[in-house]
Amino acid sequence: MNPEKILQTGMAFWASKALMSAIEIGVFAELARGPQSLDALREGLGMHPRSARDFLDALVALGFLKRKADVYSNTPETDAFLDPGKPSYMGGILELANSRLYPFWGHLTEGLRTGLPQNELRSGGPALFETLYASPARLKEFLVP
Repeated sequence: MNPEKILQTGMAFWASKALMSAIEIGVFAELARGPQSLDALREGLGMHPRSARDFLDALVALGFLKRKADVYSNTPETDAFLDPGKPSYMGGILELANSRLYPFWGHLTEGLRTGLPQNELRSGGPALFETLYASPARLKEFLVP
């Protein structure tokens, strides 16, 4: 017996939220311009010095960035799929997951107990597709892989 799968699944949100936050603040887009030192990258992204190194090193540990000495760069996968300047960009679905889906999953237990919707309808807002079609930016996040 081993609790590894239980703990790995229970804490899986750590990795997914780190990836989604990296996309949100533009880590991969910034590094698409070329490798950067910790200080240059931190300043370019507007990150606080207290959290920058730990956050970027977490992305290295997760396999989303490479680091040599104090210089960070994208991996071949993040360069290909998380550079918004490339036609192969697939970060839009992760942007949608971060801005829309991630918060709703925080209310899963409540939804299971009450049977009530936990999306925009929860707070009296319009239904999913009304919300998506009302904002060209959100619709793009939804439609562009």
